[in-house]
Amino acid sequence: MAISCHRLWVAAGFLLVCAVLLTTSKAANTGPQWLSDARGAGLDDNDVEQLIRDKILVTNQTYKQVFTPYLGSRLPLFVTSDSLLNAYHVLYEESIQRLEQANAKKLPDILRFILENLNGVEERVPGEPQLLPGAKRRAVIVVGTALRLLDPGYEPADESVRSIIEEEVDRIVTAKAELKPAWLGPAESDFMALDYDRYKVRGFYTQSETLTRHFRAVAWLQSIPFRVAKDEELLSILMLGNCIAPGRFGGNDAKYREYRDFFSTYKVLIGSGDDWDLVTAADYINRDGKIHLDEVRRQLLKEAADDGNRPQVNDQVRFAPENAKVTSEANFRIISACRTPDAVLFQRTTDVRQFQHRIAPNGLEVCVALGSAFARDRIEDVEKAKLLLAIEKAKPLLQSNSLYSDYMTAVAALLDAPDPKAPAFMKGEAWQAKSCGTALGAWAQLRHTWILQAKSNAFYACASTPPKGFVEPEPDFYRRMSDLAAKTREVLRSAHIFDAGYSEAINALTESADLLERLENEPDIQKKIPSLQDDTSDGPMRILSFVLCFQEDNQARLRRIHRAAESLKTGTVDPSFAHILTTAYGLDLESHWRSLEQTSQRLESVAQKQLVGVALNKEEEAFLGRYGATLAVIMLYGGNSFYTPRDDAPKVADVFWHYRAGNLHVGIGRPRALYVLYPWKGKEVLCAGAVLPYYEFFNQERLTDSEWRSMLDSKTTPDLPGWLRPIICRDGLSAPDVR
Repeated sequence: MAISCHRLWVAAGFLLVCAVLLTTSKAANTGPQWLSDARGAGLDDNDVEQLIRDKILVTNQTYKQVFTPYLGSRLPLFVTSDSLLNAYHVLYEESIQRLEQANAKKLPDILRFILENLNGVEERVPGEPQLLPGAKRRAVIVVGTALRLLDPGYEPADESVRSIIEEEVDRIVTAKAELKPAWLGPAESDFMALDYDRYKVRGFYTQSETLTRHFRAVAWLQSIPFRVAKDEELLSILMLGNCIAPGRFGGNDAKYREYRDFFSTYKVLIGSGDDWDLVTAADYINRDGKIHLDEVRRQLLKEAADDGNRPQVNDQVRFAPENAKVTSEANFRIISACRTPDAVLFQRTTDVRQFQHRIAPNGLEVCVALGSAFARDRIEDVEKAKLLLAIEKAKPLLQSNSLYSDYMTAVAALLDAPDPKAPAFMKGEAWQAKSCGTALGAWAQLRHTWILQAKSNAFYACASTPPKGFVEPEPDFYRRMSDLAAKTREVLRSAHIFDAGYSEAINALTESADLLERLENEPDIQKKIPSLQDDTSDGPMRILSFVLCFQEDNQARLRRIHRAAESLKTGTVDPSFAHILTTAYGLDLESHWRSLEQTSQRLESVAQKQLVGVALNKEEEAFLGRYGATLAVIMLYGGNSFYTPRDDAPKVADVFWHYRAGNLHVGIGRPRALYVLYPWKGKEVLCAGAVLPYYEFFNQERLTDSEWRSMLDSKTTPDLPGWLRPIICRDGLSAPDVR
């Protein structure tokens, strides 16, 4: 009771002091200016008290995009690592989406090539006549289902196979069932069922019919195992591998390399495949083109004896292997999902053979692996010491040679001990909680980009004027982000993602102008648009819908379209069309990556200066003043479009599945206002910025981004992790109107 009274006395005293300071500051210009700034920003007594104590506060003030609070703020800015990471993510995901659009065009031809070459493959299998019919049938069903998902017009000749493929396509599109179809054999301990929920289209793949079909087809090809121990399954994948062996290309080396490279597209971006794939199967075909089953099995099992060649992430509905050192038995997938370090980490920290009580991992494990002492202290588990040891042993996983690991290494800079010259508040618990939230928000965005290609886990059964703003004092982080942006740009360029699609974009603009001229006399053009969609490709329709948003007559709209087309002919992208053309045709992405690199370099320089108390020059002040607009352009907002941003910042990704609890999701909500009391010349300055709140929760069904946004706006919004509470306003984060 004495403690409670003491707290009440302190709170009352604090409020009295604040009132006196505010009163006297008006009369004698004494007391901190930031108090009146806080009132002007709408902060109440509880907010002010929390700012005085922790120097940092995340409020309920919400924005549609992270750059919004940096546009014309009357308070000095506080540039957060969250904002730069979000810009990287938007640009990175746009680039990967472009890569996936290109691959979506290649996959149907590859699958048709395989099916054509399956004819007569039996002649290349000596001594296994009893296995041939079943092995070939399995191959046709798996590849044929993927091709039917991509091309509804595909019809296999065999009627019995056709009916199976139709059933599978229906189940995949519905994405609800959990069963093992009869053609795959009876349920077994290492392959009990297929979880069809995994085929639910998520992430950016929902944005077009092409990407939607590609998602389902690739997810299907990633999910069907061809086990080395099973004669029919091993023979089936070897027969498929034979179809892309060198001798099948008739001396067309370019086509051979193109098809082979398709299966290793993501290695440098995200990491190696966790299972053997079709190219691996092709490499085991003898030079004479023959398939010798027993000989190949002996070689594969010898390779599987090396831990690095065995799967390290389980994604199947199955029981745990009897061998405690084995995650999953040696197997092939036609396309292998990639092994990410966090997925391997979660596999180890939820292994029922080691942790009988754990049903799911915790996002803080990622922060512990990245070196956060705060996260290490906040991990709660009945076997904490054992869990921390498992995480410690998994740390080398983060050193793989891929952009994914480079991204995580950059984020790890936020979790190091603060620079000795950093403000005192950065050494406190609240700031450490903020850093973990930022790191996990970044990781959630990365997993969102790789929702298809990353293998997902499944559970076994003041007086003077302050500067324009301050930069989160993490110069090493900004240096790493600059290096990461430069490396990402080089990798994407080598993958030909920046190849200009100008002619395609010009044709789309011309076609959209023709459509507008045809519809010019329609009283309500918007109502007429749906009737054109069957006969018109997606690009021109998107451009037409875009120009109709301009409040002007159709002649002005036509002039605008023709102007944009003429600009493209000279290699210049019209600013008002920059976002839609970049999104649809990948124009000018490389310049955005250069801008992100340069922005990171400038933030590093400003952070270094502010750490040692060196004043910023006019150019640096101007850079901070326009940081919001710079960030918006990097995030593909052309012209002044950032004044009306899209409400698409929230992202969600499922990372783990448990048969009772459902799917563990990680995600970010809408950007929230962040306030920081930054020490400056013996005073404290109230600064404003933004963070992206991190969420971690179970849901029975896998969520799309639109479903996640609906959940955020409903009464079923999940709670934030408890360890984030130190930086959140007392009333928590509800669902206010966004700005």
